[in-house]
Amino acid sequence: MSIKTERVGSLLQMVLSKPLRKIAEELSPKLLLTVTRVEMSGDLRYATVYVSLYGAPIAPEQVLHRLQQEQRKLREYIAEHTRLRHIPELRFRHDTSAAYAERITELLNQIRQQSPPAEPNAAGDETA
Repeated sequence: MSIKTERVGSLLQMVLSKPLRKIAEELSPKLLLTVTRVEMSGDLRYATVYVSLYGAPIAPEQVLHRLQQEQRKLREYIAEHTRLRHIPELRFRHDTSAAYAERITELLNQIRQQSPPAEPNAAGDETA
């Protein structure tokens, strides 16, 4: 990625966070939607918006479908709040990296609980 695509992606991440939160609240008051990152195409015509979802029993596909339906309004919002020459077409993806990290932490905690504590060796150190 070039510096320009990274800067535009960061800008879109900030700008989109407010309207996307409103859409999430409309779907469910308990739904927390976070824009985790935005990846831009090299020509800045396409933006892939990664979102993480927490707190509500709504299928991610349902949320992504709703976001895609609101694309026109979101692009208008971007045009009003930025000075971009071309407003990119938005593609929404569910970012599962936070859930994956949470699952790994959970598994590590289970392993720690099942493992007996290490006994000190003759020098008084613990060996791992």
